Amino acid sequence: MTATTIEAPALTAQQLADQIVTALEGGSNHWLERFHSKKGKERATEGPWYSDPKVWDGDFEIEVLADEDSVTHSFTPDKVKDGLAWLMKNHPHRVAEIIEETGDAETADVFLQACVLGEIVYG
Repeated sequence: MTATTIEAPALTAQQLADQIVTALEGGSNHWLERFHSKKGKERATEGPWYSDPKVWDGDFEIEVLADEDSVTHSFTPDKVKDGLAWLMKNHPHRVAEIIEETGDAETADVFLQACVLGEIVYG
């Protein structure tokens, strides 16, 4: 029997913005200490900056600090791709919730953790 690889779908800039807003405004409050734009924020024309899909439509780099962690992590397009691939392998229903826009704060939190930390670390 051979293993089948299922490629993670790409997200639209709006889908990505929706996940970030939901994570920052509720889903990830229990672990997220800092979410600071190093590149991409300058494209925002509406606020808050992270809600603007233009930020996520192109190259971006976000500096992320997890609570109780002295290591700074990055959130980039490559990290989104890797995080989605990890979710497809380990929690494919979460990817379906993102694509179908049926997710909630927990979905957004799991998405952000997968992208930033490479796994679900916090709850």
